[in-house]
Amino acid sequence: MGLTWTLAIRNIFRNKRRTLLTLLLISMTLAVMIFADGFMRGMSDVLIRSATRLYPGDGQIHHTEYLAERDGEKFIGNIAQTIERIKNEPLVESYTIRATDFGMVSSTANNLPVQVVGVNADLEATVSKLKLSIVSGDYLSTAGVDTQILIGQTLADLLEVNLGDRLVVSVNNYELNELDQRLFRVSGIFSMNSKFFDEGLVFIQLPKAQKMMGIGSGAHEIAFNFYDESLSSNNELPLWKNLSSTDSIAEGWKRLMPDLAAIVGMMDYSMIIVGSILFMVAILGVVNAMFMSIYERTYEFGVIIAIGTRRSSVFALIMIEGLLLSLIAIVLGAGFGALANYLVGINGIDYSSIDVSGVALAEVIRTDLHISQFTALPFYVFMMVMVASLYPAAHAAQIIPAKALHKSL
Repeated sequence: MGLTWTLAIRNIFRNKRRTLLTLLLISMTLAVMIFADGFMRGMSDVLIRSATRLYPGDGQIHHTEYLAERDGEKFIGNIAQTIERIKNEPLVESYTIRATDFGMVSSTANNLPVQVVGVNADLEATVSKLKLSIVSGDYLSTAGVDTQILIGQTLADLLEVNLGDRLVVSVNNYELNELDQRLFRVSGIFSMNSKFFDEGLVFIQLPKAQKMMGIGSGAHEIAFNFYDESLSSNNELPLWKNLSSTDSIAEGWKRLMPDLAAIVGMMDYSMIIVGSILFMVAILGVVNAMFMSIYERTYEFGVIIAIGTRRSSVFALIMIEGLLLSLIAIVLGAGFGALANYLVGINGIDYSSIDVSGVALAEVIRTDLHISQFTALPFYVFMMVMVASLYPAAHAAQIIPAKALHKSL
């Protein structure tokens, strides 16, 4: 066996250029896989945080019939009991109460449909990034004037208004079954880098919204965040059942945003597709390099088989050459992949101007290192090279000495 290993080492370095190119092909396959996996993980995390922590929250509670048609008449009546249950949940970090309905906002220049959201300013600041998104003016004040309104930068441009300008907000009053119109002054302008939020939402004080909508002390939505945001994707948590009642239901982002959940799920399939393409290219490259090496040594194989070398030893020789190539390439590929992930993890890639399924990427994407990138992926590459070596090894073992000895190189 010692002689076989010695021959294998000498053979793979016989043609240094071909060996170097083969090593680069295999190592770059692994490096790209490691980087792609880290990037997909990082993008998935940013997508989820942007979708939940920007405004919606990790979970929400609604009337059981509210989400079907966003019917403003379907609101949570007994807020006190629901809030008490939330406060008793050790996993919940913060919560906010919202009254929301479709309405109209009017200025002297334009009339536009919007979603009117009434919020408790202090509670809202603990769940969403609304307060942090203010780019001009002030956040809602918890005391004093209740005619304050926050609008998005895009909506302000469409309405041709600025700070201090007056707006008329119209919503349906479900208690009186008539339109309720009130005058507001723009107190703040926000930018969440999302067309949906910056053009489609306006925020007013919660008591004012409840009065205009005629829902008493009720609310359409209670949003909350976990201490551990990863829990929001676990639909099996007992918390969802504990916070639900006969007329309200608590749900996480996966059920509230099925399109986004599908996109995140598709990332796993994307990784499989990318890996499959890279593996096919690498396998063809390894097979080609192996056959070229065998072709150059056909005469030698004919001689050693003719003098009594077992065909199984020839097969083992080629497989050991593949083994050595894979091990060297795995070390190089893991190093390149770790370096790429480390650099992008520090600097990040800014996609803040892009929306994915209506979700603005609020953070730069940083690659995420994971142990599987240096265990599972190298194992797959190792198996790929060994499988690719089987056919060339079998071909070399079947060489007929009589034909091989007539070959002139």
